[in-house]
Amino acid sequence: MKLLPRPALALLLAIAASFPASAEAPVRPTISVLDFANRSGRADYDWLARGLADMLSTDLAASGKLALVERRDLEKVLREQELGLSGAVDEASAPRIGRLAGASRIALGGFVVSAGILRIDAKVIDSETGAFAAVASAQGGEARALSLEAELARKLMAALGLGTPPDAGTSSLEAAKAYYAGLILFDSGRYDEAVALFKAATERDPLYAKPRAGIEESYKFLKDFKRQRQVREMNALISDIDALKARLAAPIFMTFAAALTDPAAFGYADAAAVSAAYQARPALWSGETPVQAMWNLQNLYMELGDKGIEQSEDELLKARCEDEIAAIARVAETRYPKDPFLPETLYMELFGLRERADWGALKAACERLMTQWPDYRMMWAIEDMYEGALKGLEGK
Repeated sequence: MKLLPRPALALLLAIAASFPASAEAPVRPTISVLDFANRSGRADYDWLARGLADMLSTDLAASGKLALVERRDLEKVLREQELGLSGAVDEASAPRIGRLAGASRIALGGFVVSAGILRIDAKVIDSETGAFAAVASAQGGEARALSLEAELARKLMAALGLGTPPDAGTSSLEAAKAYYAGLILFDSGRYDEAVALFKAATERDPLYAKPRAGIEESYKFLKDFKRQRQVREMNALISDIDALKARLAAPIFMTFAAALTDPAAFGYADAAAVSAAYQARPALWSGETPVQAMWNLQNLYMELGDKGIEQSEDELLKARCEDEIAAIARVAETRYPKDPFLPETLYMELFGLRERADWGALKAACERLMTQWPDYRMMWAIEDMYEGALKGLEGK
């Protein structure tokens, strides 16, 4: 599906190219995040010390209003100062570490677990003045560690005027545990062991992007370049999926034409910046309406699931992608029941039903499409699926 007819698109790109190059973006405040201090006295919570820092870093960076000091740069400063990422830096020494790392602010905190209750405390300190820019705490059952981090991030970001954090990368506590435990092994150069834990994380949450990025990076160090390439291809699809989901979740639906007309409304400096963003990742701009964009998202999920089967027989990923495709169809139907493009999203759901041999559901879905949209362009394919569903039911 094309975003715009070729002549119209060419005209818009030509108009965008006529604008002067973007001015340099204003310098954003910088922040670094230390690993949280594990005050539980138990090594099996070390993953959480790393995990809380990483999740909070992701939340703060996602606001777009802060630049994150890379972890390796912070580690270099701490090594030079003969300090560790957590525990050895306190409120008094934090501002100096922040200045040495080139961060105008530094975040640090700690946690304790007692009788199954997890308490997390964090503060953001101004590196120049040493003053507290934000302070927050969150407490609850340790099984709620991920939601407690989100609560903590919301409080800190509200105090800093940064809006609200994005959805967590995973809702699976076990997936997060496996990933961050693997990340600790990765940092110590134990790449084979790290890959095993990263894969365990994806088994618990097939669409969890961070462990898949860890697998790709591990294969580079293990010099398994074929697998690295394969994983990189899948990770690129996951990145496109996340970006398109963010576009659909935005308060105002963005199209190329709309962004070109009013760049500031969508966070761009000018029309030249819009044009550059489009040319860098055109697939993410596909769809002139939300339903068209949802259909494009379904296609990305289908491509990802197929690639998972092709490269590693990843049935879990394939099934998760089919679930997401079906969920998108339900959202499209609920929000835009009269959109003329709706049958395209409903048609995409049929493939998953056929794959799972859910003949009753496939029959009902086909009948609905044939009844309500008899002139749909893919009716011949729906008729074939309908016949297959009838045969499947006869065979039961």
